[in-house]
Amino acid sequence: MGKRSVPRYPEEEDSGGCCGCLCWCCCFLFFIIAALAGTGAYLFYAYKPKPPSYSVNNMAVSQFEFSSSDLTLYTKLVASVRAENPNDMIGIKYAEGSRTVVSYRGTPLCSGHLPTFFQGHKNVTVMEIAMEGRHGFGSGLQGALEESEKSGNVPLDIFVSVPVELQLGTFNLRQIKVNVHCALVVDSLSPKKKPTIKSATYQGNVEF
Repeated sequence: MGKRSVPRYPEEEDSGGCCGCLCWCCCFLFFIIAALAGTGAYLFYAYKPKPPSYSVNNMAVSQFEFSSSDLTLYTKLVASVRAENPNDMIGIKYAEGSRTVVSYRGTPLCSGHLPTFFQGHKNVTVMEIAMEGRHGFGSGLQGALEESEKSGNVPLDIFVSVPVELQLGTFNLRQIKVNVHCALVVDSLSPKKKPTIKSATYQGNVEF
């Protein structure tokens, strides 16, 4: 009998081709990741980004009226917020959709929003933020507020949430949201007396 030829299995050749294709794809993905990491490192080195800082400088209360008939408090005030962009090559665009809220012991007093504007390099801008609101304010909170007024230590929480875009030269990055919480202590909230800021602490985070 003649020699029988050993059959070939195309499946094995295809398997080797698939492994080669997978290896090539992994190498390509690695180079893409490395290129993105290199670009990010270059931008960080070239632009040296620094976080902006915010502080509440002044506050003016025009109305602070408690209604005993429906247990609500009507508040109207203006807060001066100082925003500093310390970057030499990065601009900050404050977009629409911001919100500011002032609360006392977890109860909102008034709310407003920041203006939309572009803040250039090494720039300091003072924003006058008008806030207004009528909210439920029980007798227990009213009594606590009166005691705070007598002691000259009224704790307030100011929450700021604002969407911003960073501009690197002529290139705009994707929009992010900056959240700032300011724990403030003032001596009074009476419209008859300009409040004095006794202490302030700030916390912030960014939502991508």
